[in-house]
Amino acid sequence: MVRNLRRIVAPLLAVALSVGALPAAGAAPLEQEELLVNGTFDTESRPWWTNAGMTPDVSTGELCVDVPAVANPWGALVGQNDLALRSGSEYTLTFTARADRAVTIRPVVQPADAAAGKPYLSKSLTVGPAETTTTYTFTTPEGDLPVSNQVTFQLGGQGLYGLCLDDISLVGPPFEYVPDTGPVIKVNQAGYLPRGPKEATVVTAATTAQPWSLVSSTGKVLTHGRTKPRGTDASSGAAVHTINFTSYTRSALGAHLVVGTESSHPFDITGDLYQDLRTDSMRFFYTNRSGTPIDGAIAGAEYARPAGHVGVAPNQGDVAVPCQEPKPWMDSWTCDYTLDVTGGWYDAGDHGKYVVNGGIATHQLLSTYERTLYADVVDEGALADSTLSVPERGNGVPDILDEARWNLEFMLAMQVPDGEPLAGMAHHKVHDVSWTGLPLLPSADPRARALHRPSTAATLNLAAVAATGARLWERLDPAFSAELLRASRTAYAAAVAHPALFAPRADGESGGGPYNDDDVTDEFYWAAAELYLTTGEARFARDLRANPLHRADVFSDGFYWGSVAALGRLDLATVPSRLADRAWVRRSVVEGADHLVALQAREAFGQTYTPADGKYVWGSNSSMLNNQVIIATAFDLTGSPVYARSVLEGLDYLMGRNVLGKSYVTGYGTDDARNQHSRWYARSLNPALPNPPRGTVAGGPNSSIQDPVAGVWLEGCLPQWCYVDDIRAWSVNEITINWNSSLAWVASFAADLGSHSS
Repeated sequence: MVRNLRRIVAPLLAVALSVGALPAAGAAPLEQEELLVNGTFDTESRPWWTNAGMTPDVSTGELCVDVPAVANPWGALVGQNDLALRSGSEYTLTFTARADRAVTIRPVVQPADAAAGKPYLSKSLTVGPAETTTTYTFTTPEGDLPVSNQVTFQLGGQGLYGLCLDDISLVGPPFEYVPDTGPVIKVNQAGYLPRGPKEATVVTAATTAQPWSLVSSTGKVLTHGRTKPRGTDASSGAAVHTINFTSYTRSALGAHLVVGTESSHPFDITGDLYQDLRTDSMRFFYTNRSGTPIDGAIAGAEYARPAGHVGVAPNQGDVAVPCQEPKPWMDSWTCDYTLDVTGGWYDAGDHGKYVVNGGIATHQLLSTYERTLYADVVDEGALADSTLSVPERGNGVPDILDEARWNLEFMLAMQVPDGEPLAGMAHHKVHDVSWTGLPLLPSADPRARALHRPSTAATLNLAAVAATGARLWERLDPAFSAELLRASRTAYAAAVAHPALFAPRADGESGGGPYNDDDVTDEFYWAAAELYLTTGEARFARDLRANPLHRADVFSDGFYWGSVAALGRLDLATVPSRLADRAWVRRSVVEGADHLVALQAREAFGQTYTPADGKYVWGSNSSMLNNQVIIATAFDLTGSPVYARSVLEGLDYLMGRNVLGKSYVTGYGTDDARNQHSRWYARSLNPALPNPPRGTVAGGPNSSIQDPVAGVWLEGCLPQWCYVDDIRAWSVNEITINWNSSLAWVASFAADLGSHSS
């Protein structure tokens, strides 16, 4: 495996400007490395797996199994997956085996997906009571190999017997992932606004300023200048320069930057640059709807699919979901009722629906609309009825509110009914009782579903979002507004009565993520803020002022589903109210934005994200976008162009101005992410399925690479390198509703800027 991605980065630092690409691998002998984990079984069997009901026993320092009488050799297996092998390379497999009688076993090294190619090694071997050590050498074929390979021992077809394996070793050259980073000149591949900031980053070891030119699609030089050396960028390890061509304020289509013999990807300079992204990023939510067929006439023919989780076989549906069976980490909690929780949005790449993540996503759509009611720089009518492709189009309600309502009504359905224990609380989540594989349409999901124990965090999410919705639907649908406010008040009171009912991490072992959170101070603050803004009642003002977060810095570390105080603070700053210290609240937003802008100035790729420990988190692209929400709100409060420029420059990073030269938004740019982790946007696994829709943002680089594919390809990576556009790399390449909601908010803001600056 790749033990340190600096073996990739280091050559990059030595690249001369005139060369521009990563150098080819040298002719030195290939490093040899042990590729298997725990082949000695000193204390445990993991990560080795078995099938056919065999239970591994390592009490003797070996892996021993009782092999059942199955018909085929592959009917009983011991194996290890997630092996990345180099093509055209020699490997050596060694192991020791013994059996309680003479039997024939078959060691095999092959692609984990048997359909992906022939075995690289497959041998028959007779073993008996005497311990035997065997070594095989084989060479992998030339060309692209599957990402994931496996070592297995086929043990079946021999009747009943006992077998022990030990000292299993696979030695050979480790796989090295060398990404195609594209041109050394990194640009926003979608483009730039004519009167907005225009910067690019050049990866080069040159120590002095270099001449650059902005060239039209016809070859005409539009403007020129010299690069600014920036030294070595900490987040990528790359030596870089920056180019600033902000002074060019005319429109251009298919322009590119040139430095020496190197040219960037093409891009446009146009005032309507982000208009499509505003609607495309919101389109994502319709195709993620649960409980309804997706109409190809609305979403596009390739996204048409049957309704998921409505109880049509083999799907068991969400129409009458019981509570989960008692679990020790839930204090053996369960319930004796079922709920109809049909609807809502699928959360991410799986078929689960989560109140806490749905809460922040729904709120950000509501906030995207509510911003247009109070901000000065907005496109009048841009989010009105008939602006999005949704079934409710033309009903007199802004389409973005129709979309938000689809999930808000699901959240209401997750509230515990009157008369039950924990009445008024909200169930934390609903999902399958065990994990399903990829690809899988929602309508084909065969697993049973379960409601998970209510949590204080989920309940306060419901209180906050329902309160926000109550004020937005007050004139559009008074009855729905009243229903939302009742649910919000009930949820808030239930949370006050049960302030420490937390979802544990252990409740994410099967079928869905845990969304665990054992500090809900921020949720209490957010809910109190929204209820105060909606009702104006003094009790909620007292609660939010008494909360320790009210005078705390809630912006320096950004916000996400598990840290939501910033959502309340932003709304307190922008939604009119009589809050006594509202002036201070507004100043705190500006100060938070100033801090983020100052950090951004140090980033040679323009990202609005500088984690204190230097490590990028899961969903780092959303962290950047949520920081841009803070900065954009400071613009709305002050009108200072400093904040507008910061937001636009942050989008540059997401659209390709990064060390990988990757646009993380599907359908935008020359080299865009399109193989994100999803069970139904899964074209790379099934050509009959689509890629994610245009305007979908990938989670992005994640220093804590947790999935096997990224773990093999990216181990030891510097932050910006910790990404691969592969559907199996869920820790870096998943898609989620709360990441796309942050993109939708920022894209709408940027579209407004484009209309008012051209």
